Amino acid sequence: MQNKKEQAFFPSLIITSIFAWGCWETWYMLPTSNALVPMVLGLFAVISSLKTISLSISSLYNYFLRREAFGHSERKGSASWATSKEIKRAGLYKTDGIFLGRDSNGHPIFFDGETHGMTLSPAGGGKTISFVIPQICHRSISTVTTDLKGTISVMVQNLIKKHHKQVLYCVNPANLYADILGPSACYNPLIILIDDWKTEDGKKDLIADAQAIALQLYPDPHTKGENQYFRNGSRRFIVFCLLFLVTQKEQDQVTLSGVLHLLRNVEQLKEALFIAACSDYLNGELADIANDLLKKFEANDAKQIEAFREGALQATDAFSPSGWLAESTKKCDFRFKDLKTKAAIVSLIADPTKMKVFAPWLGLIIWAAITELTRCKSKKEVFFLLDECTNFRVEGLSNALTGLREYGIRVWFILQELEEYARVYGREALETLLSQTEVKQIFGVQSQKTAELVSKMLGDETIKSPNYSLGHDLSDRVQRSIGESSRPLLTPDEVRRFPDTILFIKDMFPIRAIKTGYHEVKPWSKWVGINPLFGKKLKGKTKVWLRY
Repeated sequence: MQNKKEQAFFPSLIITSIFAWGCWETWYMLPTSNALVPMVLGLFAVISSLKTISLSISSLYNYFLRREAFGHSERKGSASWATSKEIKRAGLYKTDGIFLGRDSNGHPIFFDGETHGMTLSPAGGGKTISFVIPQICHRSISTVTTDLKGTISVMVQNLIKKHHKQVLYCVNPANLYADILGPSACYNPLIILIDDWKTEDGKKDLIADAQAIALQLYPDPHTKGENQYFRNGSRRFIVFCLLFLVTQKEQDQVTLSGVLHLLRNVEQLKEALFIAACSDYLNGELADIANDLLKKFEANDAKQIEAFREGALQATDAFSPSGWLAESTKKCDFRFKDLKTKAAIVSLIADPTKMKVFAPWLGLIIWAAITELTRCKSKKEVFFLLDECTNFRVEGLSNALTGLREYGIRVWFILQELEEYARVYGREALETLLSQTEVKQIFGVQSQKTAELVSKMLGDETIKSPNYSLGHDLSDRVQRSIGESSRPLLTPDEVRRFPDTILFIKDMFPIRAIKTGYHEVKPWSKWVGINPLFGKKLKGKTKVWLRY
């Protein structure tokens, strides 16, 4: 019925025009006896015009209804990609902060904030050239970064020294690319305990810090089983050795290699226990720990005491004097707390072929760095760039994220799969990571679970789709209507095949961004050196020009 009215509008307009024209042409007959002709024509013109106006109003009303029906709706879901106006309004076009790529129009995107972040990139996803190196190029702030292959340090050492005028400390126990990077810098994580012992207030933290180090060296699995008793016993041996060395030995003897030496020699260990049992250090707590362990020795349960000691040995065995880590942990060439007063880069270089040895060391060094920095009064920013963060474990890091921002510590996690993080840190830690990282950069997804999670994070949008009513017979009129339904902005399969970068930034619609490498940005392409694994400089067409 509605379609018939719309179709009758133009014939009605034509008829009205004819009647109006006839009335106009016969208007001269009014003073004559034929005056009835223009009057009748005028009456029909008025009636026809009223009908035409009615039809035009109806058509105009239908037009606005159609426009509303086909217009944007959020009734079934409000998800959408952020527009250029929204990106600009959020201040992401300003060149301050972290470089996150380019938007769909080619404008570079930066995020300047105090929040933690995460980059998800599968192997070969371009995280190094499109995120890690750009941050070092763009920001001359104090940074602690993990460089498992040592190649990043080789590529950026000249720009750090020449352009940023910063000091680069390469803690490189395996001496990777030592001919380019020079000798390894050293850092003794037990300096935390030495600092505690030197001050009265610090002594109150000494036992807690020793326990934290023991837990970092010998962590609990995600599901605590019946071996918890033996893990606690092993950590108690480690704690005692740490406290004994700090309170009884010179500073140069307080090393993790010294702890291992004490654990390996049973007679020396017993002698240390007898000495500590008579000590009044730490208000008698050192003596209490020593007496407790002595009772276990005197109980003649060799199997139990050996299980405790064996666990402690395994936890510290990586610091064997003949191993890779002993030399780099015997002293401190720098202090992490100094990063608050003078901008510098600390690069923790490991050997990816020996991660079983280097993983406990990486976690312990990062724990020590965070501990030092949180005890500084300065709130100057220090950036932690944790590349391949699932290859090591920092105890309590996920839970500490909520408070680190208050100390000017900003952590950026770079990982290949979210499920890997859950495997290393636990499912609850993964939930904490997702809630505390207010910027999430997705370079690509391979896992189905991760694809489903990203799809849910993107949300649902409202889709308008036509519905047709065909009737019962071929002669029945086809009726069309518009329906609304919800659809994921990207389905899990579309997420897996998505060619661009997905950016999640707090309080914003997701951003569809273009991955941009350092070789596509001037002057970064000139600053960054050659990757020693490839032997030649990475080249590409310049997409972004920045001025410094």
